[in-house]
Amino acid sequence: MRRGGIPLNRKRVCIYCQKWESGGIESFLYNVLSRTDLSALEVDLVVEQLGESVFTQRLREKGICFVELSGSVRRAKENERAFRRLLAVGNYSAVWLNVYQGMALRYLRMAKTAGVGVRIAHSHNTDLRQSHTREIKLWLHRRYSKIYAKDATALWACSEAAAKFMFLPTLLQERGYTFIPNGIETERFRFDPAVRETVRQELGLNDRFVIGNVGRLCYQKNQSFLLDVLVEARKLRPESCLLLVGDGEDRQMLEEKAQALGIADYVMFCGTTNQVEKLFWAMDVFAFPSRFEGLGIVAVEAQAAGLPVVCSQYVPQEASVTARLRKLPPTAATTWAEELCGSVGTERELGAQEVFCAGFDVNAVAKAVKWS
Repeated sequence: MRRGGIPLNRKRVCIYCQKWESGGIESFLYNVLSRTDLSALEVDLVVEQLGESVFTQRLREKGICFVELSGSVRRAKENERAFRRLLAVGNYSAVWLNVYQGMALRYLRMAKTAGVGVRIAHSHNTDLRQSHTREIKLWLHRRYSKIYAKDATALWACSEAAAKFMFLPTLLQERGYTFIPNGIETERFRFDPAVRETVRQELGLNDRFVIGNVGRLCYQKNQSFLLDVLVEARKLRPESCLLLVGDGEDRQMLEEKAQALGIADYVMFCGTTNQVEKLFWAMDVFAFPSRFEGLGIVAVEAQAAGLPVVCSQYVPQEASVTARLRKLPPTAATTWAEELCGSVGTERELGAQEVFCAGFDVNAVAKAVKWS
């Protein structure tokens, strides 16, 4: 932990998220912090568990200090003690919680008790993943929200659905919430046909119809369903293949399922990357069958890259920023295959401008976010 003398002319702020990897919250925070004037700020990015991320080193180079609490999201009491110790010496003027479940809202009470004047609760989620303890976790989520959310001085959310999931109706009726778009670098995603051809050649995709997906390989993102979709898509377009960008706990299961379905040769696992825009350009269509999403920022990025997007009905409406996006229930693989195979990307260069005009450019979002 960085401690010691603190320049009097610099505010100290604490930005919290439970686990640090390479997901949507991390991408959002990286984009905002990269465009924030940090000269008058000292920022501690506080996490319960610090994992591998494509964003960590770049933020450290900007002077952001990473503080790991216990090293595990499962050590609740240790995390609480460490957070209290941090508040006691941190001299923070603001605490900004980026959360996907209500139990993390307990940190608001600790910040209030410590005298932190600005306390922001920012919701990034709309549900919890399936598990044998899900009902207990949902009960705790609602109870912690009822007890602690009122200790926030500001309520933020990446979508209306995310606000309703995190905060009680009575609190929203009384206080309202601020919609904070998950901004992206729209120019970065502007379609480049020359790079598309280069990447497709490097990956051996020249003659393939590429169905793409970007996200953590996990229950929420539902890539298992896409393997069923690919089976059906290859009946319609035998040149179809699936490009999965990301990593996660479901990778082995997905590899085994692809083998069992006889499509392993047509599924490419790309892992994580800091040049995801090039892989978007290599795709022909984007498939996003998530079981739940706070917003679904990769669907916005795909639209900025000019891709036709077929996504789950559970992706919030705020992610539909262009006419390129279609929604379907993530149930019938045949229907998804028909929709994907019938999609044609035209005028892909216009996607970035369309997303910019919809208010999702990160430079505008960074200026609008008042957290310090």
